[in-house]
Amino acid sequence: MKGKTVMKKDLPIDMDELREIMDGDEALLSECLEDFVGEYPEMLGGIKDTIDSRDASGLNKTAHAFKGTLKYLAAGEAADAAFQLEQMGKDGNLDGADESYRGLVEACERLKGFVGALS
Repeated sequence: MKGKTVMKKDLPIDMDELREIMDGDEALLSECLEDFVGEYPEMLGGIKDTIDSRDASGLNKTAHAFKGTLKYLAAGEAADAAFQLEQMGKDGNLDGADESYRGLVEACERLKGFVGALS
């Protein structure tokens, strides 16, 4: 990244927070990130299914569960995007859910790229 300083807040994962969550266990950290990369498409698919079927309660539940996973990985941007969808489901108002879902997908793709760069 010649000529550009990357600020900690611009990273998809707060690595200091993640290391704290993992109690400094680098093997566990790596395993959790690898598991996420392998499993997140299915989790996103479940969220998309609830949006497509206009299932607000299902969206609340699936987005809430995914948000928990993302918070455990200290992935703030993606967790915030999942929270937005969770709130839409909780409120029973799915207007804009497709757009919010695209934001979540993009955040997860950045997260996947970041994880890949760590390997």
